[in-house]
Amino acid sequence: MSKVLFLSTDPSTFRAIAIGYLYEIAQKHRVALLIEKIDSHTEKILGERDLFPGLEDIIFFESPFHGDIFAKNRRLHKILKETVRRYKPDIVVAPSDIWPAEMYLMRLAKKAGAITVAMQFGFRIAEQQKLFLWSCLMNAHTRMPRFLPFGIRMMLVKLKKLAGYVLYHWILPLSVGEMPFLGKVSFLFWYESSGLRDADYGTVFSKREYEIYAKDGVPPEKIRVIGHPLEHKHTREFFGKAYFSQGGNHENQKTLTIMWSEEKTGFREGDYSLISAIDMRESRIKQVALISEKLADWKIFIKPNPFIKDVSEVSKSFRHVPANVRIVDPKEPADVYIEKSAVVVGMPPPSTTLFSAQKQRAGKIILALNLDKEFLADAYKNFPGITYISTKQELEEILEKISRNTYEPQNSIVSALDFSDSNELIEHLYAKHIR
Repeated sequence: MSKVLFLSTDPSTFRAIAIGYLYEIAQKHRVALLIEKIDSHTEKILGERDLFPGLEDIIFFESPFHGDIFAKNRRLHKILKETVRRYKPDIVVAPSDIWPAEMYLMRLAKKAGAITVAMQFGFRIAEQQKLFLWSCLMNAHTRMPRFLPFGIRMMLVKLKKLAGYVLYHWILPLSVGEMPFLGKVSFLFWYESSGLRDADYGTVFSKREYEIYAKDGVPPEKIRVIGHPLEHKHTREFFGKAYFSQGGNHENQKTLTIMWSEEKTGFREGDYSLISAIDMRESRIKQVALISEKLADWKIFIKPNPFIKDVSEVSKSFRHVPANVRIVDPKEPADVYIEKSAVVVGMPPPSTTLFSAQKQRAGKIILALNLDKEFLADAYKNFPGITYISTKQELEEILEKISRNTYEPQNSIVSALDFSDSNELIEHLYAKHIR
């Protein structure tokens, strides 16, 4: 039985994915969980010893972003250093090895002789170069003075990212007595493939992500395919008991949920020209109106991204919200609406939500819309279990079939795995560690 430190930073991906890995590992290993804030239902579940027999401690922390980042950085480093010293882990699991909390933890853990594993907790849209370009375009259009030439704005964005790199990779670590985090791999440059810094291993959902990681430069021998936790039979049963069956959330044949992104602007594929906030809003409203019209006797929910503060941010986009459409609280969990809906619709940019929906219940109709030909919005094109739609005519035809109950959903494919679940991976790594 090994001692595992398990770190998670994002409450949405923890509830949707990472808690499944934690559940698997806690069946046979001693685990301490390092986590940022979580919803009350998930906190209650974590306290159930029959579900998490090996979970010994939950330590809350806050990442050094916004506000007094120096004070937050000191507190974070102190918590992580004390946890590693007290717990003496054999293995550390984190969502990546590129964000501040993860860089500190993996460095401290490796000094203590632990194996470090970065587990994929969220859907990968594309490789690093495309993500970095998207980030630069977004910042140049939305956070720089519009009177400046576009080339100057792009240059200033990259200089700002370099300044952030100096802050998070040099100044903050030095301020707590740590050496700088050297190397170009950084969250500021949108590296998301783990294994390029301190992670000894990086796990991925499927062959698709394996290829993205390899293209980003991660050595193939570091990458292990373990699948989404909902692909593991016993873990699927856990999710059903803990989340999907709560509050009578059963699929209704005539219920559809639209996942509404927090992004207000985008860029066209090919020339990267701006899709303005006005154009994007109007396009989304037309798509909602079309869905509402074609499925007039259906109940339709709009589930805003949790980064959207409240319902009014979405409702004010509409001159008139259709009678069969209801905008729900952004803070409500997406899995609740996935479970009760026969159809789940995603608007660009792509997110982990549709990927999780495809795993949550086989046979559910999942539609990924990209009617404006947005840059990076084709991540679900040719994706098993998800129907990618790029034209209004195609959307109309599919909605007609759904209305007549003649539409056949896409079949999903179970990934070929290197390990049956995360617990088997941990046991394999621990066996190598104690030799």
